[in-house]
Amino acid sequence: MRKIIGLLLISMVIAGCAATGGGPDRSGTAALECGVVGAGGGFLACKLLGGSDAMCAGIAAGAATVGGGVCYGFASNYEKRRKELAGKENDLDARLTYVQGLNEDSEKLNRELNARVDEISQHTDRTVEQIQQGTISSQQLAKERETLLKEETAAKEQVVVQEAALADMKRFQAEQLHKTSGVEDKALHAELDAEIQKQERLLEETKRTTTAFASQRQRI
Repeated sequence: MRKIIGLLLISMVIAGCAATGGGPDRSGTAALECGVVGAGGGFLACKLLGGSDAMCAGIAAGAATVGGGVCYGFASNYEKRRKELAGKENDLDARLTYVQGLNEDSEKLNRELNARVDEISQHTDRTVEQIQQGTISSQQLAKERETLLKEETAAKEQVVVQEAALADMKRFQAEQLHKTSGVEDKALHAELDAEIQKQERLLEETKRTTTAFASQRQRI
């Protein structure tokens, strides 16, 4: 069931990214404009959730045909880092560099999400005021709600990929426990453990911010 929900979420993000203009002010750097998750990124995220090749190819094809919209860069950066790691998945140094890069990407994502939440909160304040004054039409209000849902699903898609990245690192961490290592490797293991703990904290922060998007949507 979780996999199905995740796959539906990716589809919602792809559809949501097709809309531009309207809704919250799109100025500033917090909300990244991009060609949705992208065909490659959509296929990757789908496969991470256990989708079949046929299903994921369909999602990726849909991603390639729609226009730009609300997107964040973590998913595409993850794909690039996975490619850089290819062939070195069991190398401790390579894994450490990899997870450090992921954490840098997560920190950037969280800054962008927090800034975007601030922008949306201010915009929603104005929408609530319009509702109270009766100066917004039902069609405009429906569009505002739709836009806020797209903001939320765009953020949730990043959470899906972050969760997959963390699960992968925890698998590697567990495998390393059964291997003997020297003093130098033990130091690397300790550093790796610290980075994985940081990865968990950053994921929780992303989840909290994503909840904030939902809270704004519920206001109207």
